Amino acid sequence: MPPWFCAIGGTSAGRSLPDLCIATYPLVKKKVPNLQMILVCGPRVPPESIKAPEGVKVLGYVPNLYRHLGAADLCIVSGGGTITLELTALEKPFLYFPLEKHFEQEVSVANVCKRHRAGVRMTSSKTTPESLAKAILSNLGKTVDYAKIPINGSKEAAKTIDGLL
Repeated sequence: MPPWFCAIGGTSAGRSLPDLCIATYPLVKKKVPNLQMILVCGPRVPPESIKAPEGVKVLGYVPNLYRHLGAADLCIVSGGGTITLELTALEKPFLYFPLEKHFEQEVSVANVCKRHRAGVRMTSSKTTPESLAKAILSNLGKTVDYAKIPINGSKEAAKTIDGLL
């Protein structure tokens, strides 16, 4: 079975997300015995500061993380714009936790996800290990139908520049 990823991005602001995922892991493991979890701490949280149970692989910064996420059955991420768009483009099921009281993540990124019908928005302060386990089991390996992200931006920019010259 492909792994479930938990990634907090490039800051330590999402530090509570790994703890929540670790507390949830045994609940999901009971239902999916061959489950693998990979926790990516990013550059700001030392991997050795994470106390993970057996079966959870903890990594620090991972270059080209999107390539690894492409092999995942599910991703649980903070609500950053880059990772949510990458997961949308990869057509991977994901749960995302916008940082509370963070305008960009709670409004801008959430609206982009909504517009693309991508991801499941979660709220850290309202999510328990039991409710996260339920969301994971509902979305693990799910087939998604996200709106496509346009990939012809450079061609459109070239046409615009050509028209100006």
